[in-house]
This record gives sequence, C-alpha cells and structure tokens, in this order.
Amino acid sequence: MTGRAATGTKRQRSGMRGVFLVAAELANRGFTVSLTSRSAKGADLLVTDQSCNQAFSVEVKTNSKRASFWLLSKGAEFIVS
Repeated sequence: MTGRAATGTKRQRSGMRGVFLVAAELANRGFTVSLTSRSAKGADLLVTDQSCNQAFSVEVKTNSKRASFWLLSKGAEFIVS
C-alpha cells in the first residue's frame, strides 16, 4: 500500500474507534444508540432516551494524536438535523 492509502485507512479506523467508544459510553449511561451509515452528514449516532421522548443526533470527531483544539468545521455549531 502507498503511504496515502495507509493513512486513510488509519484515519478511518481512528474515526470508527471513536464512534464505537462514544456509543458504548452512551449505552452505559442508559441511552439507546444506533450507528448511522458513514455517509450521513452531521450524524454518526442516533440516540434516544429509554422512553423515546427525546432524540439526539451525535457527530463524533476523533484525533489519533493529542490536540489543543476542537476539530470542527466552520459553521458546525449551527448544523441542525
């Protein structure tokens, strides 16, 4: 594999690891969690409380190295789904 393909694969694994860790933590706290397809814009997880009265979409961002900033795109705080 070329360095570029290996990097993409490593990034994908890091991203999926983060999604599964967040899903596990939310489930541990009593939420019902469903993973979305990777192509869903703005939502990696669909989450509901146990009585299904509230629903949330969660976008997970990961880093393979420690960072001193959040990896959000411009306008990310205004995304509504």
